Amino acid sequence: MTKRKRISKIVNGILLGICILSAAAALLLGGETVKEGWEYDNLAKDAETQTADGIDWSMLRGRNQDIAAWLRVEGTAIDLPVVNTRKGDPADFYLSHDFDRNPSFAGCPYLDARSTAEGAHALVYGHHMGFTGQIFSPIFATYRQAEFDKIGEMYWFTPDKGRQVLKPVMAMSVDKKYQPIQTFDFTSAEEVRSWLSDMKKDATAVSDDCDVTIANATRAITLVTCSSMNTGGRARTLLIFVQ
Repeated sequence: MTKRKRISKIVNGILLGICILSAAAALLLGGETVKEGWEYDNLAKDAETQTADGIDWSMLRGRNQDIAAWLRVEGTAIDLPVVNTRKGDPADFYLSHDFDRNPSFAGCPYLDARSTAEGAHALVYGHHMGFTGQIFSPIFATYRQAEFDKIGEMYWFTPDKGRQVLKPVMAMSVDKKYQPIQTFDFTSAEEVRSWLSDMKKDATAVSDDCDVTIANATRAITLVTCSSMNTGGRARTLLIFVQ
């Protein structure tokens, strides 16, 4: 065997080994992510109770004092807790930690620190988990009209106000630094409506009754996730619901 052939054989062996290790890592990552998804399914079952709003807030607070709301979206598998970032934690702490504050690939949906669960505009971040379909994966492509049309109402539960129902009104894919969505200080419903009307100019998917819904809106909740199947991209999907 010539020297060139020996080197080629060694390189091919190394490449094969890398492929095997990459596949194994992908399977491991996928398995861990699916496991985390099952844990959220179990948490959703544990959180259900025969109270006025159907959520066991005492149990949730006992597990994590950062609980802020519970989120369900009709037409999707989204049935998840929403947390506040605890004082002293990094702003993106819950991108890499689950509801119980354990390290996690899936993370936990969390509120932008500038918003509140009952404010005029709540901004909620969650991962797009690719092939697993977990966390906010069901909404990553809702900036396309056909995908947006599959989305039903949002049920937003908070300890003080119970269950609130919001309608999907628009969606878009924007750069992660998109400024208009970072608006929280509204003094009236009219300001919320004016802001929503301006946001509509950038929307690529809207509800059939978008203008009427905006005209009667009093508050909004935006779900944010990555627009792409690939990690590291700048594009973010914004799915906006109004009450």
